[in-house]
Amino acid sequence: MLDKAWFRLGMDPLELGPLGFRLGRGGAHQSKTMMLTELNTLLAYGRLDGAMRQRLILDENILGKGSAAAKQSVLRQITNLYDLGGAGPVAAGLVVLWPLEREARPLLALLCALARDSLLRDSAAPILATPVGAQVGMTEISATLAEHYPERFSSAMLKSLAQNCASSWTQSGHLKGHRNKSRVHTQATPVVVAYAALLASLAGFGGPALIDSPWMDVLDLSTNERLALLRRAEAQGLLRVRAAGDVVEVVLDPLMARVEAQAAHV
Repeated sequence: MLDKAWFRLGMDPLELGPLGFRLGRGGAHQSKTMMLTELNTLLAYGRLDGAMRQRLILDENILGKGSAAAKQSVLRQITNLYDLGGAGPVAAGLVVLWPLEREARPLLALLCALARDSLLRDSAAPILATPVGAQVGMTEISATLAEHYPERFSSAMLKSLAQNCASSWTQSGHLKGHRNKSRVHTQATPVVVAYAALLASLAGFGGPALIDSPWMDVLDLSTNERLALLRRAEAQGLLRVRAAGDVVEVVLDPLMARVEAQAAHV
């Protein structure tokens, strides 16, 4: 089922899977968070094929898991959540951009996780609607998820889902606090905005709609701030920004060339 908020109306859902998006009902947040620490450890090795990823996690235990079951679980979930080893531009874009700015990594991981997990996408509304400094309760997140999945999850499961999603939004820099979460302003960078623009383009948005898309809304930026960071990404050779009067277009050919080259090595 196509999520109308995150994907352009009229987009064929069958076209999104090969790009690296996941549209299924549910996802890794039924049992995990976005696992930023584990992802950072894995991507220190670059793009990994399945055999190498399995050896590092299961045999060498680079993620420090305490049991065989825990190692199997994290291997399965981190592969599902980030499509590691996949040829689609969603995953290839993450790998290309990951080394460029260390401070960009929490938001890069969140954006990729949003592309791959409908549960996390469905939890976004109450997070993004909360003013900076205000508290975000688990009940609001649980209620939002219950609306999206009526009668599917028990109250206990909804609470667990809300906690997992809130943890991911904390890892990304949108929330702070352990038991009581409060909203904070994220710190986007040119690399993050370039990845958000890539995902928005792949999701079918173009022109002004790309700049105003939900993928950009995640970054807590005004329209002028989005454009300013896109200009900085242009200076880094990641994209081009064309302006004609009040119309702005983002051309992603430079980044897509890197992404396609990366995907060709899979």
